[in-house]
Amino acid sequence: MPTLPIAKTAEAGQETTGGQRHLSLPRLRVSIQPAAVAAVSAPQHGHGIWIPGRNALADTIILKLPPPQGEGWGGGETPKTRTAEGTAFTGESSPGLWNPQLRDTEGRPAPPLPSPVAFAREVLGVQLWARQEEVLTALTTHRRVAVKAGNGLGKGFCAAVAVLWFIHTHQNAAVALSTAPTFRQVRHILWRQIHRLYRPAAKTLGGTMLDTRWELADDRYALGLSADSAEQFQGFHNPNILIVVDEAEGVSEEIYEAIEAIITSADPLLLLIGNPTTMEGAFRRAFFEHRSIYRNITISALDSPNVQAGRVVIPGLTTSEWVDERKQIWQEDSPIYRSRVLGQFPHQGEDSLFSLKDLEAAVNRIVDAESWTIDSQTVYGPQRSSSEAPIIAVDVARFGPDSSVILRRRDDCVEDIQALHQHDTMQLAGRVAAAIRNHNPAHVFIDEIGMGAGVVDRLRELGHPVRGINVANRARQDEIFVNLRAEGYWALADRFRAGTISIPYDNQLISQLATLRYDFDSRGRIKIESKDDIRKRGLPSPDRADALMLAFLEQPGRVKLWT
Repeated sequence: MPTLPIAKTAEAGQETTGGQRHLSLPRLRVSIQPAAVAAVSAPQHGHGIWIPGRNALADTIILKLPPPQGEGWGGGETPKTRTAEGTAFTGESSPGLWNPQLRDTEGRPAPPLPSPVAFAREVLGVQLWARQEEVLTALTTHRRVAVKAGNGLGKGFCAAVAVLWFIHTHQNAAVALSTAPTFRQVRHILWRQIHRLYRPAAKTLGGTMLDTRWELADDRYALGLSADSAEQFQGFHNPNILIVVDEAEGVSEEIYEAIEAIITSADPLLLLIGNPTTMEGAFRRAFFEHRSIYRNITISALDSPNVQAGRVVIPGLTTSEWVDERKQIWQEDSPIYRSRVLGQFPHQGEDSLFSLKDLEAAVNRIVDAESWTIDSQTVYGPQRSSSEAPIIAVDVARFGPDSSVILRRRDDCVEDIQALHQHDTMQLAGRVAAAIRNHNPAHVFIDEIGMGAGVVDRLRELGHPVRGINVANRARQDEIFVNLRAEGYWALADRFRAGTISIPYDNQLISQLATLRYDFDSRGRIKIESKDDIRKRGLPSPDRADALMLAFLEQPGRVKLWT
């Protein structure tokens, strides 16, 4: 069995069973094993690279050590490292690797902290890509860091590293709080990632890891909180505190006010991460009105190493194929493309009918996203107990690649969306008839323009009381809207703005709504972009959006106008 020499400069502990030896270091406690003992399978972490020979420790381990008392570790110095074979230099420059104003429990300046990038590499055994390193390094030089990013770029992974780094490297009192708009997001996104990183390094990190809490001492712990109530944030005061706000664009102003009340210590850290989907709120202000107090970082999908290389370099990160698909489906000038791909706030033009913020809020409103079952044809929502009979709406495909859509809602919740391809009128009528028999709806609304008329006639022939609707007809408020379609869509947008509608996580539906535009005719009446104009922009027919509009069309009261 190979042996591992221990440098005289390190404080060697007692040898343990299995040939394991511990080094007790000022900040890091790392287990060193011979390669034969450490032959374990190395897990893959999403959005990061596992480094064999780091946590699955082999013959040589490089450890970042805080400097001896009196030395600084920053300001452009090259930090010393110690290996199992002696002292060496990393060759890295390290500007700002620690915050010189961190405090201990008595309020005195604390020793410098190891770099979070080095912590990720040498304790967690993962290697970050360049933009993740930029985010974590910013936490050592700035009190407030705001990160807006596209999809699939590892921002949650980065936040999980930050939480573990912060608590592990503070040997005295320290608190790390994380939050998100819903407890599902807290538990199943950020804290699931924390658990995945913690497990392989549990002996080194120590403490007790629970569902959304990691505790090393009464005054040294990390905790996940939902953003349901500002009262949950009361009473957290500590000289060393980190707050991570995940999906920051969806957190309410009340929660941000509560956060501001607890980051009054000498040197708190605040990390906001999210998609730039909204044109208002604290997250957006961090990049505009309040940018002078934040370190702003923008991460585009085009920055991904996988996109840059045209192949998978880091499993789990956004790929060039995904970017190309989104470009084709969403178009480069759409708000959803700017937000989800480029990591930029959407242009909130006067012609955008639905805001991405409102659409995503409707998805998160009622139920854990894991309750949805999604496949290529059907998106099922939750089965909710209600005395109200459902309503079924049908948008009939005109031709070619368009889909016929059968949508069912109950109260304000969309329960089911079926997209049917290449069904003729008789086949579609049969599918609608089956839905009527299975769900006994209060109303069935069918777009009767074109081929829809045949579906309406066949269902009536079968004895089903369906109602054909021609959305090109005159609006009920015809002094305001060009036709019933414009009136119906405006009322639907008002429901999203008011927060009274719930929809499944259906990317096609969200995309169709987010890219829909409106304009005015010569009389100043509102009109909605026609399907022909939508196709001219290279976008598919908004079949799912039309079915949703039909499902909520017949509602009492007048449509509320907004600007």
